[in-house]
Amino acid sequence: MGGAVEPARGSAAPGLSPQTPLTPLNPRAAAHRILAGVRVGTLSDLAASRILPDVDPVDRGLALDIAFGCLRLRARLDVWIEAFADRPLRRIDPVVRDWLRIGVYQLTELRTPDHAAVGETVRAARAGVGRKRVGYVNAVLRAVARGRDGTDPFPAPDADPVAHLCAWGSHPEWLLRRWLARWPLADVRRLVERQNRPPDVVLRMLDGDDPAPPEGVRLAPVPGWPRSFTLAEGAPAAALAGLRAVVQDPAASSVVDYVGRRPAGPVLDVCAAPGTKAVGLAAEYGVPVVALDISRGRLARLAAPARRLKLPVSAAVADARRLPVAEAGTVLADVPCTGTGVLRRRADARWRLDERGLGALVALQREIMDACADAVRPGGLLVYSTCSLEREENEGQVDAFLERRLDYRREPPDAAPDGCLTPRGDLFVRPWVTDTDGAYAARLRRVA
Repeated sequence: MGGAVEPARGSAAPGLSPQTPLTPLNPRAAAHRILAGVRVGTLSDLAASRILPDVDPVDRGLALDIAFGCLRLRARLDVWIEAFADRPLRRIDPVVRDWLRIGVYQLTELRTPDHAAVGETVRAARAGVGRKRVGYVNAVLRAVARGRDGTDPFPAPDADPVAHLCAWGSHPEWLLRRWLARWPLADVRRLVERQNRPPDVVLRMLDGDDPAPPEGVRLAPVPGWPRSFTLAEGAPAAALAGLRAVVQDPAASSVVDYVGRRPAGPVLDVCAAPGTKAVGLAAEYGVPVVALDISRGRLARLAAPARRLKLPVSAAVADARRLPVAEAGTVLADVPCTGTGVLRRRADARWRLDERGLGALVALQREIMDACADAVRPGGLLVYSTCSLEREENEGQVDAFLERRLDYRREPPDAAPDGCLTPRGDLFVRPWVTDTDGAYAARLRRVA
């Protein structure tokens, strides 16, 4: 699925160069520049990839943690700020507001020692704002440091659960109300908690489930997900250099497995970037895969793993609504979506989403499905997938497709992870149950 994806814990931002300037950028100043970029419309991973090369490699993890933590927990941090500031948040200059979020995140989430959280943030801010505004940052952060342990500024979770999940849970109200209309409050609370935790690096093994990691790398199996291992120690690059593996969350891996054994060729993966599913399909089934995506830049990220693993994956730039292929045996349409199942990976996405955008995405998905359906030969398979939790993008989209395309029918999979199949045979991975990302997929067989 297309879109900006936050680097997993322990990894660098996409496209990050190891080079640093002679005078490295302070990690808190780097975090502030990332927040400033997002504020003017830059996606968080792109903003990070532009800023982090100027940070000492040993400090990049801290800069990412602060920046993405401030984005993910923005509403929670703002409640703390308003509890100790002398004015409403809307009256605080945006540049100052970001410095306050950076300091409060360290005080309340990282539990950085007070003197370091306040002092280092103020020192970093001094280079970019005037003396009066630095003084204000210092005063508010000191007030939070003094008073946070005796203050609970958040709505009571039992008396007003929606307000609590908006504030402490740091999610938009419209999205929470959608989820609460479908699932029990306890499930939504677990979902919110899961989406607020930064992701680990998980490797999907392509050759069995007993890897021999290289020196300096330690792996931990992910319970319930064969061939998925958390990178417990070591760098992702070092692990990938010594293993036949890809970085892939178990939910995404389950979509690859859901395609089924021995898919008929040729196999197309549309909306394929960054390409881990295409790599997984080629490795799992030994079939050539053509990966198509509208973004040349994101598609280029597919070349390195395919070459490293010596897999028959080719790539081409194409709009999935106008496929340059007359016929295919299997098509995986991993369509653009809201990504509400992977909000932990997209720190700023929850604040970019709105219900109007959902409608536009549903219309785009319909166009892509229809184009892909036309390309599947009779007897072939269309697998529709998203990383969304929203009904309109998932089973609602598939139901509408089957109403207008009588030459297709749902087909159950050969196998699926425990608890991840709907009564009609669709894949639905729920993050609050599996402790993974969310995912949805449906197998659609062309019968005529």
